[in-house]
Amino acid sequence: MAADFTFPNVGITSLNMRLVSATSVSSSPFTFNQQVYEHQGVRWEAELTLPALNHTQAKEFSGFLAGLRGQSKTFTFGNPLHNTTAAGHITGSVGATSVVASFTGAAVGDHFQHGDHLYIITSQSGANYGIMPPLRTSAATSTVDFTYPKSKWRLASNEVNWSINEASIYGFTLAIVEAL
Repeated sequence: MAADFTFPNVGITSLNMRLVSATSVSSSPFTFNQQVYEHQGVRWEAELTLPALNHTQAKEFSGFLAGLRGQSKTFTFGNPLHNTTAAGHITGSVGATSVVASFTGAAVGDHFQHGDHLYIITSQSGANYGIMPPLRTSAATSTVDFTYPKSKWRLASNEVNWSINEASIYGFTLAIVEAL
C-alpha cells in the first residue's frame, strides 16, 4: 500500500534514527544467567528537526502536518544522506534476515529500499547478505533501490506542534515511526 503523502522538501537540520527490536532478556537473580528471546517485531523510529522556516515555508509544512491527521495518514521519508551508486536485486521470503543478493557496490551499513520499506545491510558472506529489519514482503529476484532509499512512516503521536518566535521564524521537531 502506497503512502498517503510525500515528505516536503524543506531540508533536515538533524536526524536521530534508530532500529528498535522487540527482544526480551531475563536474568536469574541468583546466578545472573540470562535468557534472551527475539520476538518478531523490529521497526525504524526517528526524530527529525527541520531548519528554521519563514512564515511562507512554515505554512506549507504545517499544512502537510495537519493533513496527516495525527497517526492516521502515512508519508514517504528517507535519510537524505544515505545515497549510494550500488545496485542489484534480492531473493528472500517474508521475515527473512538473510537474503540472497546480487549487488554491485553494496557494503555493510548501506541502506536500500524494497517496496515501501527501508533496510540496512548488516553482514555479507558470498551472495548471502544479512539485513534488518526482517524482510516485510517476499522478494523473488526483486530489484532494490540504493538511491536515497525511503520507507513509509507515520507520526509517533496524534499531536502536532511547532514553535514560532517574535521574528516569525518557525521550528519543527517530529517523532516518527515506520508504518507497518
